[in-house]
Amino acid sequence: MTTLAWVLGLALGLSFICSILEAVLLSLTHSYVELLREKGTRAGAFLHRMQKRIDEPISAILTLNTIAGTGGAALSGALALRVFGQEWMALFSAALTLSILLFAEILPKTLGATYWRTLAPAAAWTLQILIWILKPILIPLGFFSSAIARGQKDQFTVSRAELEVLAQIGRREGTLGEEEWKVVTNIINLEAVSVGEVMTPRTDMVAVPSDATVEDAKSVMLDEGHLRLPVFDGSVDRIVGILLARDLWQADREGATDIRAIIRPPFFAPAGKPVQDLLIEMRRQRSKMVIVLDEFGGTAGLATLEDLIEEIVGEIQDEHEADEPLDFQEGPTGLRIWGGVPLREVEDRLGVELPDDQYDTLGGYIFGHLNRMPREGDVAELPEGGGRFEVIRMRGRRVEFVRYTPTLGVEEPGSPQSEGTENKETGS
Repeated sequence: MTTLAWVLGLALGLSFICSILEAVLLSLTHSYVELLREKGTRAGAFLHRMQKRIDEPISAILTLNTIAGTGGAALSGALALRVFGQEWMALFSAALTLSILLFAEILPKTLGATYWRTLAPAAAWTLQILIWILKPILIPLGFFSSAIARGQKDQFTVSRAELEVLAQIGRREGTLGEEEWKVVTNIINLEAVSVGEVMTPRTDMVAVPSDATVEDAKSVMLDEGHLRLPVFDGSVDRIVGILLARDLWQADREGATDIRAIIRPPFFAPAGKPVQDLLIEMRRQRSKMVIVLDEFGGTAGLATLEDLIEEIVGEIQDEHEADEPLDFQEGPTGLRIWGGVPLREVEDRLGVELPDDQYDTLGGYIFGHLNRMPREGDVAELPEGGGRFEVIRMRGRRVEFVRYTPTLGVEEPGSPQSEGTENKETGS
């Protein structure tokens, strides 16, 4: 009876260890193993090697588990027959099966999958010792596994979508704060954002002609609050340099009058260039302003280093900037939207899809939709009953503010309300 108990205990104990090692090994993430390696632990080095040759630890675990399970069942069965007799063998087999299921499968694998972080260092050493002991058996087994996996390199790659899901999990579990999650998500998606989507369009650019005097350029800088100004020759499509405030003030102290002697070479980039690539290039060029070119080589706008960084950390408001304009402002008559908001932000905020991809901003979309210069009171209907945009303020030729009204409650064309709107448009 004592021998039977020892055999059962040893067999179940070995199976318990094998199952918990297997669960820990298969639950380990590559990122956690890399973290252990960076800390310089031997366990991290062991686990990294095992993940690269996963067949080796798996073979060691299964070899020991098979020996324990098969040998334990055969030996315990023979001992049980001698101790209890044939009439109790059915009950013994049922009890043994239940014990194996509970103590060799369910319990250890649940523990391993739940506490794998805590158990990882101990599991690494145990597996390494097991591999050393079973090396004579594992070498021939390795030939079979190598033949099956031949030509298949295990590449530990993580897609952007997986990174975004990990960030979402971190946010949900409280590991990442709301702002941290936004920054991480913005960085992951930065490759999909082009400089044309974040630039200041040419209609809003502040630039000075190349024949301007130092005093003229100083006045523009002070009025606009910029530290850098593009310099053009005849037309904004011909940007010949960038004027820096420190160079301008130095020239003023020295009594210079011509700005052409102090301008710096401009840095150009196509509108379709990803922000991620442009950030790297601007750092290499030590440039904080880029002139954005359209497909014909003309000036589409400009972007500053601050514009690009805002795509990661969100809006940065300078001390001298006024609180207005806010991109989106809720009001009693609807949602007021600044005309310079990028179209993709409008789509994200409103949950609509705007069909015209020729324009980057809401104001540009309304220009294209109306096919003429907008006027205050003009209305642009969204497709498929998505709502309507009403121009509520113009600044020169630029759409400054638009009111968005959802479809719910909007009168059909031809109703008294819509006719009144049309009369307002005609009379404005």
